[in-house]
Amino acid sequence: MISQISAIPMLTRPIVLSLALSAAAIAQVPRAQAVDPVLAGDSSNDLFLRGKNIYDSAQSATDLANRTEYYQRAAMIFTDYLNLFSDNPKAEQAWWYLGNSHYQSGMIDDARRCFSTLINRYGKGKWVAAAAYTLAADHYNRGEYAFAAPMFERYAANTEKAEERPRGYYLAGNCYRMLGREREAIGSLRKVIEDPAGSYFAPQAKTALGQLSAADGKFQEALVLFEEVLATDAPPKVRGEAALAAALAAAKLGRSADSDRHLFLIMKTPGMEDFRAEAQTVLMRNAFERKDYREVVRIFRSSESKATGEKEGARLMIAARALMRLKSYPEALPMFREVERLAKADSELSFDAAYHRLLCFFQVEGQFVPEQVDAFLQLYKKSYPKDTRIHTAMMMKAEALFSKKETAKAAKVYSQVDASLLSAKNLPGFLYQRAWCLAEAGDHSGAVRSFDEFISRFPNDSRVASAIAKRASANAELSEPRKALADYDQLIANPSTPKDLVSLAWLESARLSRKENNIAEMMNRYQGLLKNVSDLSANLRAEASYWIGWGLVKSNKASESIKHLEAARTLRPDAYTKHAGILLALGYFAAQDAPKLAAEIQLAIKNDFASDIPVQTLQWCGIQAYNSGDFKLAAQCLSLIASPDDPRSSPKEVWRYLAKARLETKNPEGALTAADNALAIEDNPTWKADSLLDRGRALFLLDRASEAREAADEAMKLQPQGRTSAGLRILRGDLEMKAKDPRKAAAEYLIVVNFHEDRELKPKALAGLIKALAEQDDNAQAEKYRSQLQSEFPDWKSR
Repeated sequence: MISQISAIPMLTRPIVLSLALSAAAIAQVPRAQAVDPVLAGDSSNDLFLRGKNIYDSAQSATDLANRTEYYQRAAMIFTDYLNLFSDNPKAEQAWWYLGNSHYQSGMIDDARRCFSTLINRYGKGKWVAAAAYTLAADHYNRGEYAFAAPMFERYAANTEKAEERPRGYYLAGNCYRMLGREREAIGSLRKVIEDPAGSYFAPQAKTALGQLSAADGKFQEALVLFEEVLATDAPPKVRGEAALAAALAAAKLGRSADSDRHLFLIMKTPGMEDFRAEAQTVLMRNAFERKDYREVVRIFRSSESKATGEKEGARLMIAARALMRLKSYPEALPMFREVERLAKADSELSFDAAYHRLLCFFQVEGQFVPEQVDAFLQLYKKSYPKDTRIHTAMMMKAEALFSKKETAKAAKVYSQVDASLLSAKNLPGFLYQRAWCLAEAGDHSGAVRSFDEFISRFPNDSRVASAIAKRASANAELSEPRKALADYDQLIANPSTPKDLVSLAWLESARLSRKENNIAEMMNRYQGLLKNVSDLSANLRAEASYWIGWGLVKSNKASESIKHLEAARTLRPDAYTKHAGILLALGYFAAQDAPKLAAEIQLAIKNDFASDIPVQTLQWCGIQAYNSGDFKLAAQCLSLIASPDDPRSSPKEVWRYLAKARLETKNPEGALTAADNALAIEDNPTWKADSLLDRGRALFLLDRASEAREAADEAMKLQPQGRTSAGLRILRGDLEMKAKDPRKAAAEYLIVVNFHEDRELKPKALAGLIKALAEQDDNAQAEKYRSQLQSEFPDWKSR
């Protein structure tokens, strides 16, 4: 005889459903027909029996390693069997044994394929039922309920035992509930209830069906099902779950007596302990809603059962609130503390417990705090929503929060206060404080509305001026500059406005105009500030002066801005030396005033903020300085914007002029670097030749004559014209002189003298020619060119 399956995967307990059933109770393996080995004379039967015997050995093996090995050997034999005898009547059984051998030896995917093949090939029967159940259990335990449900249904449809059919439909119904597919769940559960053999699972199915009805708001229909379960002899845990659900449904229907009856059943019935703490909580809540606070406390003390986590917190919360109503504050206080400990810190339960705990402190003469007011409101606001004391308490809480700088919380409470319920004495202060708080909390629209109400209703209040000033600020935040400026102008125009608010109005209106990019209005208001406020601080006078100067520069009136910017620098050198200097530099650059710009940049260099001046300004100043002969400033400006780490990020002109400026300031090493960087990014032959000339000159000054000659020769190959050609000739002449060949040097100098009229280069060439001729003892020719030099360039001096 073939034994039962003893290793079908167990179904795990889902979140809301209990499925703790033994494997043997779930399904039985269909039995193969008994075969007498003596009479079995065919090879297919021999092979099948070999596999089955090894499978049985695996079933009875106690050692895990041996069991796995047996299953693997059985799988090999059944595989061979199916390859050889796929059409044999026992093939269906072989598929199941092969699948389960794979499953039990850990080859899960292979097992699934075998079971699926069996189901698809044979469709019906006891072996299909066994395969379907195993696949269903596997899917269920993996949380794949959409795949598990139809397999359970297939199991139910094919099982040979009538009592197993409702089991399959019940499990399918659970799967559909997990998936939220109520219609299919109801269909499966009804099949369990209607099945004559479903007595074991019918109570559980009715409970599940009732829960679905209750979730759909059909409490009467649900209650009928729950009470039917209670009338059975189902296990206590099944009846306990039904009793709790029945109590909740009865409460929803307003049948508190029936609700309590079901709850008391849980409280006194052995085996229903798992539901006792929750039942007690519901009983207490029902009594609390009836305002029977002594009954709440009695029920609480009648059982030592406890829930866990927030459920326990809810139970304690009801008891503590009842004790408060009975004025047993010392007894209630530790309960509220325990609720706060059990509940999540930011949960409603924790928040509620804190309110009541603080109210207990207040009742036993504890110190007043805003949260104590919350507890007071929790108890009495619903009963006395229009009572002056309720809204006065909320006002007190709001003011206390505001004084602690908790403006957002305060603003929220202020918005809940009905001003019409406050006394005439408290109303002006409430409107003023609420408006101010809303502004601080960022509710600028609410602040404006509240200030409007305060100012219109109490125009003679001493706080009106400050209210107007704060309303102006709120309007500015709302992008309502006209309204804000109107408020500031109202303060300025009113002779009774306090001086500090007049100063504030001038200053903030100027800043607002600046923010709105209304330069003319900004300058006008800053000038009004300087003119009309005599005791203005140095910082504010510096601010006004700077922005007036800034506005004048932006208005293309740079010359008029100087005195204001200088004033700002004088009053606050720490804040405005740099900013005013940059602004002046920009102004002079826009005006193309090179001398003044040069002076401003020199000041920036001195104060170490020249690098903050825009690149275009520094570049223009550097080139202008070079062209005007201020080579030192040119080198300083251009060095600030040249990037040796990334030469290509700097304009070519920067490197070109920087090389020349460094040559003129006797910095050949720096000039060589600049010339090399210019060459690295230059493609134009003309400018490339020019940079090669600078490279050659730098190398010459560094006494690297051979490299200088290479640079000069490379430049000449580019056939340069004009100054570059003349400069190369002079360089080549200088190199020949250094090489002690005055004849060749004279030839180079002579080309410049005869064919170039450059006022800078020609005298240098004449001086070189004179020296070369003198070296050759050609004094007559040397004297001739000396006379020409003195005649054409009487003021020239060699640098």
